Parts: sequence; structure tokens; C-alpha cells
Amino acid sequence: MRKMLLAAMTLCLTAGLVIAAEGFVTKVDVEKKEVTIDDKVYTVDDATKITAKGKDESKDSDLKALAKAAERKGKDGKVGTKVTFEAKEKKLTSVEFRAGKGK
Repeated sequence: MRKMLLAAMTLCLTAGLVIAAEGFVTKVDVEKKEVTIDDKVYTVDDATKITAKGKDESKDSDLKALAKAAERKGKDGKVGTKVTFEAKEKKLTSVEFRAGKGK
């Protein structure tokens, strides 16, 4: 019984290492593959899932599109974009951002 309880607690703590949150991207360095969210720098690799969320659907995107979205100025005058992200040990596993209007 004690071993099962310890195993369950370990599983819960290990699962807690993946951070799922919302934040605000202010800087994207495409060459270094780094994204700054709420003043914390995260790294990105080829396995990171980047998704652009449109009005009706979401589609796969890339770091360059996220960088372009981060340069936009919002209605409140803030430069950047709001994202929903998951990270594990300062490495992004997924990022979803609102896509801009196509021109």
C-alpha cells in the first residue's frame, strides 16, 4: 500500500513539471530559437508545436509568424501578442497565438 501511494505521489509531482499557462510574448529571436513570455526566456526546437488560431479554425504555424505577431501593437498600445503555451524546463512544447488579419 505504501509503495502504491508513493508511486501515485511521484506521478503527480512529475506531471506537474509541465507548465500550461497563458502569457504575453514580447520578443521572438528566430535565429537563437528563443521566445520571451512574461519576461521569461524559453527555447524552441523542431518538436515545438506552434499554432495560429484564427476566427474559425487553427492551423500549424512557425516561429517567423509568431515573431511577426509579437511585433503587432494591440488596442491598449502594448506591443506583443497573447499566447497559450506549455513548457517543460524552460523549453516550449506548444504555443498557440491569435493569427492576424490576412492582407
